[in-house]
Amino acid sequence: MFPASSSPSRSRPHQKTAYVRAVSQGDYEMEFYSVAINHDVSGEEDCGEDGSVRILTPIKAPNVPLHGGFAAMDNKLYCMGGDPPYRAGRFYEPVRRFYALDTSSRNRTKSSWKKRASMRNGRFLPPTVVVDGKIFVFGGIEGPYCHTRHWAEVFDTKSGRWSSLLPPPQLPTAYGLFAVALPDLGKILVGSCEDEFLYTYYPEEGLWELLDHKMVFGISCHVKPVAVHATLFWFDDCNLHAYNLVDKWSYSGCIKDLEKVVPLESLMPPNVDLFYPAVHHVAGNVFSLLCLEYFSSEHRATLLHCVKFSISDLVVQGGEDVCFNAAVRSADAYSIQTPSQILDAVVIVVDGLKTFNERIACRVKWSFASLAQLKKKILKCSVDWDMSLLISEILSSINVSLNPIPQ
Repeated sequence: MFPASSSPSRSRPHQKTAYVRAVSQGDYEMEFYSVAINHDVSGEEDCGEDGSVRILTPIKAPNVPLHGGFAAMDNKLYCMGGDPPYRAGRFYEPVRRFYALDTSSRNRTKSSWKKRASMRNGRFLPPTVVVDGKIFVFGGIEGPYCHTRHWAEVFDTKSGRWSSLLPPPQLPTAYGLFAVALPDLGKILVGSCEDEFLYTYYPEEGLWELLDHKMVFGISCHVKPVAVHATLFWFDDCNLHAYNLVDKWSYSGCIKDLEKVVPLESLMPPNVDLFYPAVHHVAGNVFSLLCLEYFSSEHRATLLHCVKFSISDLVVQGGEDVCFNAAVRSADAYSIQTPSQILDAVVIVVDGLKTFNERIACRVKWSFASLAQLKKKILKCSVDWDMSLLISEILSSINVSLNPIPQ
């Protein structure tokens, strides 16, 4: 199921970093958190006992519109479309603006986001994927500005230009629209949670093909699958789901030991309304699961969990039924100020010699006991301190030392 070339190795010269896109509370502006997702992927399984809690400071982006598309390629983040500036009495129309951020720069500021060539059409939360150096954007157009010929477009990073794509024969339902890059197959999968049909798009030929599938477990709205070779993986309702596009098998099951590192109630409605857990491929048979644990409304204290888990080889049962085992390998917890909303996350492959998580303020070694103490202390506090100062004070009171991370 997993290509041999994807096997993890200790000598790999690069790391993978997830950039989580959020909407801040109060000023309601765009902000980003960076989290390394393949640190020690080939190490021994520890289920998080020797993990760490880190306090993260967001990368601010006040000029980037909210609720646009989001993509990553090479060392750059891209945001396109989104909400227009508010003007009383004006009809809502998503913007066409397109911004890029070079994450390799060590001195990132609010002005580090640079304008690029605008899209041909304004879009609201369009599904966005990257294939062969090009950014593909689908849907996100409604109302009087919705027309089939405007439905999708592509940005060529080499030429710096946008061009329109031919639409599919029947447009998928806008609600629950998703797109998944299938780089190993040279395709893009496009569909909606409201429809039973799926399309595959061939970028080289510019052609759409209706996919003959037997998917048993539907992909819920707000859930974004990840593809490894010909298999889709996604997390929903506390279970890991999978579907193979070639052999047409489906599977759903729990991730062993997940409840030891993340409370299961954090992974179910209504707690997932703030952020639906996101699965990303790390290397070989290793994946990461990003999810939130929202445990203090008074102090806006939230843990962003990054859980690494592995998937076993497939076991064929009864001739056609397929199953596999998924189990937690390790887990990290990051403390952030609770955002108004977390939209999604993308992954960038970066040079392993560079420092990632440059915005981390401090690192604290923890055990399950000390983490539980931390939560209890926060819940009992009555003074509305800044969260980072609050946690520092609490950790000091329980004799946990703070060690700065080298910048």
